[in-house]
Amino acid sequence: MNKISFVGLGKLGLPLACCLANSGYQILGLDKDLDKLEKLSNKNIPFFEPDLERIFEESFNNFLGFSSNLHLSIEETDVTVILLNTQVKNLGYSAETVLEVIETMAIQLKNSNKKYHLFILSSTVPPGTCEQIIGILESKSGREFGNGFGFTYVPDFVKLGSVIKDFRNPEFFLIGSNFKNDFDKTLELWEKIHENKAPSFNLTIQETEIAKIALNAYIINKITFANHLSLLCENLSNVNVHKITEVIGLDKRISPHFFSAGTPYGGTCFPRDVDVYIKFSDNQNTPANHLLFAEQINKMVLNKIIKDSMDGSTIAILGISFKPNSPVTIESPSLQIIENLQRKEKTIVSFDYLNSSYDFDTSNIIIMESPQEAIDRADTVIIMHPDKRFLKLNITGKNLIDPWGIFKESTK
Repeated sequence: MNKISFVGLGKLGLPLACCLANSGYQILGLDKDLDKLEKLSNKNIPFFEPDLERIFEESFNNFLGFSSNLHLSIEETDVTVILLNTQVKNLGYSAETVLEVIETMAIQLKNSNKKYHLFILSSTVPPGTCEQIIGILESKSGREFGNGFGFTYVPDFVKLGSVIKDFRNPEFFLIGSNFKNDFDKTLELWEKIHENKAPSFNLTIQETEIAKIALNAYIINKITFANHLSLLCENLSNVNVHKITEVIGLDKRISPHFFSAGTPYGGTCFPRDVDVYIKFSDNQNTPANHLLFAEQINKMVLNKIIKDSMDGSTIAILGISFKPNSPVTIESPSLQIIENLQRKEKTIVSFDYLNSSYDFDTSNIIIMESPQEAIDRADTVIIMHPDKRFLKLNITGKNLIDPWGIFKESTK
C-alpha cells in the first residue's frame, strides 16, 4: 500500500497528496489539467496555499509522476484517492466529474487481474452519491463491493488558508465505510499524516455523507446568530456587539469559534453546503427553515454594508478574497459589494495581502500596493478581512465600516 494514485490536484487535492507523499507514500498524481501537470512536473506550484510550496519541495521525490492517464491508477497502484473539485462556479455541487472518473477506472478494473482495489473518495458530494458510485463500480467492473473492490468516504474538514495544518491536525477523523477491512486500510494511510491524536470514527457511508454537510450547516447557524445580534445592536447607544459575543462565547455550550459578528459568509464551502443541506431537507420533506433564515440574514448584512457606504464617492475595500490567507474569490462578499457599488458609479480602490494571486478580473477596480494607500485614496473604508494588521493604519477622518470590530473603539 506504499503506492497511491491521487486523482485531483486542486486547492485541496494537491495539499493532501503532498501530505501523503511527505509521510513516505509514493504518489502518482492524476489530473486532467495539462498546464497544471506541466507546472508540477517542473516543480512549480500552480496556486498559493500557506506551507504548500515547502511541503511540495520536501516530498517531490516521492511523487511517481504527474499524468492525465486514469488507467495508470489501476495498473500501477492498489489504492486510489479521489479529491476532485465538485464546485460548479456559484451553482453548488455536481458529482458529474467524480462519476465520470469512477466509470473510467471501473472499466479498467474489469480488465485487470488484480484481486482488490480500494477507492477512497474525499470530494464533497450530495447525500446519495456514494451509493451511485458503488453501483457504477459494480456494474462496470463486474465485481462485488467488498469482494473485488473496496470503497470508503473520507470527507475533508479543512479551511482554505490553513489546509495543510487542518489535514495534519484534525479535530476528529471520520471514515465512512461499510466493511472493516476498508476502514482499517484507510485509517492506516491517514494516521501517518496526523500530527495530533485526533479520535477516529467509523460511520456508515450514508451517515458520513450527511455528517459532512451537517457540520458546515451548523456553523452557518452560529455565524448567522452573531450577525443577527449585530444588526439588533447597531443603533443602540453604549453597546458593542463584539464584547457581547466575546463573553457569551466563553460558555462551553456555545464556544467562541465562528461566533463573532462580521461580514456575510461566503467562499467555496459554506454557501454550497447550505444549499445542499436545504435540498436534502426538502427531499426528506423536512424543510430547513433555520438555514433559509440564515440566507436572509446573510443578505441583510451584505445590504447593510452597501447602504452604509453609499455616502462615499471613493470606497476602499480592504480584503478581496472570501477570507484572509487565501486568494480564492468564489462567493466572496467583497466582490458582491464591489459589483453593487460599481452599479452606483462609485470608485473602488482595494487592497489584499494576496493581491498578486487574485483569480478574478481586476480591470474595473484600482489595486493599491498597501492598505494605507487605499485608505488615503478613499473617503469610505470597508474592513472585509478580520486582519489585526489593519490596526496599524491611519483611518482618521474616514467613514469606517468595520463589521468585524477590528477598530473596536470606532464601533461602539
